[in-house]
Amino acid sequence: MKYYVEVVGSGPSPLIFLPGTGWGGNVGQPIADVLSKSYTVHMIDLPGIGRGDGLSGMITMEDAAGWVKEYMDEQGWESATIIGHSLGGAIGLSAASLHPDRVDKLVLLDIGFARIDRFPVAMFGKTGYFLPVISGLHRLFGPRFLGQDGEKEPSPNIKTEEEMVSLISSLELNDDASIREAILAMQEPTPSGIGLLLALYRYHMPKALKELSTPTLVLYGNREGKSPRIQRKIVRQVSKYKKHQHTFKALVGGHYAHMSDDRSFSYIRDFLHSSDPSIIKECPE
Repeated sequence: MKYYVEVVGSGPSPLIFLPGTGWGGNVGQPIADVLSKSYTVHMIDLPGIGRGDGLSGMITMEDAAGWVKEYMDEQGWESATIIGHSLGGAIGLSAASLHPDRVDKLVLLDIGFARIDRFPVAMFGKTGYFLPVISGLHRLFGPRFLGQDGEKEPSPNIKTEEEMVSLISSLELNDDASIREAILAMQEPTPSGIGLLLALYRYHMPKALKELSTPTLVLYGNREGKSPRIQRKIVRQVSKYKKHQHTFKALVGGHYAHMSDDRSFSYIRDFLHSSDPSIIKECPE
């Protein structure tokens, strides 16, 4: 299988960064730069959504975990640390759940503590209203329901300056050279990429996270600026893990808070470098 990977750093320990839906691995560049002295960071495009090959068949999160393990085997690594955002985080969670001896530590960026909503409009737009039907038809008819992957040449995501500024603003991101480069690398999902998204839709992440033995840091956006109802929902979801060993830290912002709240870098660095990952000092806003 062909992987599309960008490597940053020359540290002694391997680290895999997995992006969210639509993004290339290089959206993890700011995190990779912070960790580059301690880790060699492999930023990998997701299968069927980025610039590498997609998975085949009726895709499950177990397949996605195998995809990560296969890459580690190719590199000759006994184990590695994984950082993942959104779908990438769910894949990291699956890898740590199924292959705990291969994942040293796990960082989940705004994912893992709750299942995907039945009608995930916030994540998929208007398509979210139809996702239960799409998922059901996919189960009934199999991968052929989504079509077949054809030969796909990665292409730059050309945007006008107005489109670029509008997208950055809508995602509440900082407008800098790194995020602009990441936007230009974004790719449309292939049918197998859509199959991977449906696997995420069906994945019981809270169950996997509660049973996980791998030291895990979860950074989540507090949804500041959103309605009190949405903010209370996040608090309720996270509060279910108070008795578990994982570390949770709130960031100011939404689904991309780790990219706009600079405290995320300190939290990640402290967690990865600490011999007791459960103890991370609180960073002031």
